[in-house]
Amino acid sequence: MGDTRKKKKFYFRKRRNKYFLEPGFRGFFCTCNFREKDCVKEVYNLLNEYAGKLYPDLGLEQPSAVPESAAPEDRSDSESEDETDIGDMLKREVDSLKKDSQKSLRHKRFQVVETGASNCIFVKTNLPSPEELTTAIIKDLVTTRLSKTRHVLRLLPIMATCKANLPDIMECAGKLFDKYFLKESSSFAIIFNKRFNSSVCRELIIKELAEMVVLKNANNKADLKNPGLCIIVEIIKGICLLSIVDNYFTYKKYNLNELSKDDASNDSEGTQAKKFKSSVTTPTEEKKDAGVINLEVT
Repeated sequence: MGDTRKKKKFYFRKRRNKYFLEPGFRGFFCTCNFREKDCVKEVYNLLNEYAGKLYPDLGLEQPSAVPESAAPEDRSDSESEDETDIGDMLKREVDSLKKDSQKSLRHKRFQVVETGASNCIFVKTNLPSPEELTTAIIKDLVTTRLSKTRHVLRLLPIMATCKANLPDIMECAGKLFDKYFLKESSSFAIIFNKRFNSSVCRELIIKELAEMVVLKNANNKADLKNPGLCIIVEIIKGICLLSIVDNYFTYKKYNLNELSKDDASNDSEGTQAKKFKSSVTTPTEEKKDAGVINLEVT
């Protein structure tokens, strides 16, 4: 009885460390329409397709070079006899297994991990810049207007993840801001969403992040209508996802379905929406706090 409990405990611990969303990840965050399994398949196909175009040599395993000293013909009789020792054989076998496992992990570019929220999928990646791959996908969809997904709604690159508390968020965001807001000034906006979390104060996070951007460079200005860069803050339970993207509103908030539509249909839908909003008074969807946009994304 005790052994079975230990085995189950070890299994779930291993499964959590491997498949659940944790701090320190990079990857892609996408939402779907209640068809998560189909969404995962589409995301895998989409990412692998464009990753093969951008990084054609990344998925190829290079043959490991064997040193001349390790060649069997260069070894003496005494060395060959020593190799027959069981301890040496086991050691070589373990080393080879470790190398094979490291290769498989290194060349596994994408891995879906559990987020704990329905219709929210996170794909972990070992690529250095997930934003580069996402930009390639978005630009291609804008150019071709070809719909390649049915169940994937939004696809956002995630540059960093951390624990969902103010000190960790500020530390993680500070490193990203150094790259985008320190040397060159830009207009910015903050997109903030949280799911299954009641401990994080929305207004406080937005205010602190906005002040940090201005401290990095005094010429950084908030722009609610047409920001140069958008700071994405997605909080799911106890994990915060951070990213910085450009042309967020131009690219339909990175909604793949909207990007694949024709301009004519988008214009007609936009005019109908404007007429509807003018005739019906609704609560404002934008809330200005410290000069920063504040939107709810469903």
